[in-house]
Amino acid sequence: MFKPKEFIKMKFNDLDMKSWKDSDINTDSLWVINERDKSGKHKNVYHGNFIPQIPNQLLKRYTKENEIVLEPFMGSGTTLFECEKLHRKYIGFDINPQMLEYVNNSMRDEKYDDNFYINDCNSLDSLQVDENIKKANEKFNSSHVQFVLMHPPYMDIVKFTENENDLSQIDDIDEFVKKFMELK
Repeated sequence: MFKPKEFIKMKFNDLDMKSWKDSDINTDSLWVINERDKSGKHKNVYHGNFIPQIPNQLLKRYTKENEIVLEPFMGSGTTLFECEKLHRKYIGFDINPQMLEYVNNSMRDEKYDDNFYINDCNSLDSLQVDENIKKANEKFNSSHVQFVLMHPPYMDIVKFTENENDLSQIDDIDEFVKKFMELK
């Protein structure tokens, strides 16, 4: 049985709580980010992609090195690039084959190959998701992920693909929410 004292002892990140003020964790309630991080592989080639500092902060707060992060809407790989930098394992899916090719090309010749799994996957299709998570967990010799990070399409504000299963094809808020809530 789970006991409250055990929860207090659990560690959800690699931060040294005795010197957290010296870390680069943003503890403000409002994150004001003056400029997008353009270092490393971050190229801002895709509409609507994460500003890299957001997944960076979330990964530092809620994961530890070598833990597995799942991102069902991978896009141009921003979170993957931050996982690589922070030594997290990564599972990413996207419905856009061009972005998968871009990300694969960005990750070519890397020593990180054993630490990420990406694939073409309709994240609204539970059978595809389950099969891909199973393959990724086999690769990582694991049975679960530690953190799920979702940055889904913005309804039909930015069309990412012409695929009818792409959430960016939905122009009705009620239908968008219904489809999004089907994610399991």
